[in-house]
Amino acid sequence: MPVKVRRRDFLKMVGAGGVAATLLGIAPPIIRYIVPPVLRGEMPRSQLVWEDCSPVKASELEPNTHYLFYYPLVDTINVVLKLVTPSGKPIRIPEMRVPTQMDPAYEPPAWLDAELSEEEIKRLENFSKGSFYTYPPGVGPDGNIVAYNLICQHLGCPYPALRYYPPGTPIATNPPEIGANGGVLHCLCHGSAYDPSRGAIVLTPPTVRPQPAVKLEWDPNTDYLYAVDMVGPTINGKVCNTCGKTVGDKVVVAVNREPEKKTC
Repeated sequence: MPVKVRRRDFLKMVGAGGVAATLLGIAPPIIRYIVPPVLRGEMPRSQLVWEDCSPVKASELEPNTHYLFYYPLVDTINVVLKLVTPSGKPIRIPEMRVPTQMDPAYEPPAWLDAELSEEEIKRLENFSKGSFYTYPPGVGPDGNIVAYNLICQHLGCPYPALRYYPPGTPIATNPPEIGANGGVLHCLCHGSAYDPSRGAIVLTPPTVRPQPAVKLEWDPNTDYLYAVDMVGPTINGKVCNTCGKTVGDKVVVAVNREPEKKTC
């Protein structure tokens, strides 16, 4: 005998189905925002050039200076840094495992002793709340040239709100000892701080994700530098790192300011 469904019950079922479909549709973006995936697609291999289109050479870079460029999209700003201690000692950056999500380290940046001990690296691994990625080593003759995205992983504040404060340039942080001697990436919007000498790990909240890194290549024969990939969490505000207009085979670099948007 067929079961009769009252009109009211039928409308409830239709409504419940619609709500379920809506939730299924919006759940993936919400989950992606809360736990951004490590997305790695086809990235451009882009040579770093000055605004006159001449090649950037590793030996030309001044220590602890902002060199800004767009990569892998034409609207994603990044910084190249040649890291040295106040005494001028290069901070050689090793390859390391970095968690995609982590509690703040609450400890001063590694540049204070210019060495990363095995204990420090193991401590980084213990902060994990998710998967890990392999942060590439620094490039250049001293292995101390690195590059990071400058769109804060907390709520997306870009440069100049998020910028590098060199050693000897203190910045107010909570706790204060983190930024007391400089040497950190810090966002003025909400106070997040990152350690560029340890893969931009999180030093202070409210962020829980490290800054995405730009993987660099250095040609020792020509001294030229190339951006070849993004490593780490997805750039804040992007569904994927290549979702948008990508840069060409050359990207323009400017000193202490955003570069001209031009093609070389």
